[in-house]
Amino acid sequence: MEKPNLPSDPRMVLGVAEDTTDEQIRAAYLRKLKEFPPDRSPAEFEQVRDAYELLRDRRQRFATKAQRADPLQVLRRNDLARRVRGQGQG
Repeated sequence: MEKPNLPSDPRMVLGVAEDTTDEQIRAAYLRKLKEFPPDRSPAEFEQVRDAYELLRDRRQRFATKAQRADPLQVLRRNDLARRVRGQGQG
């Protein structure tokens, strides 16, 4: 299978901006599906699908934005949240 020619940033894959609405993300996804149908471009289709799955969930979308800014900060924040939740249980 051929490697996809699409960028690795999910927003760039779908061709959307940071402040794009849910409806605009869905419209961009549907346009890309026409451009890369699964039977003709399976690798590109998979990358488009993965980008949409990530961006359609608002929490993941904002985590992706934060991770691009500072990946270590996201990891530290997630670790802190796990520790706080662990203290609250029991």
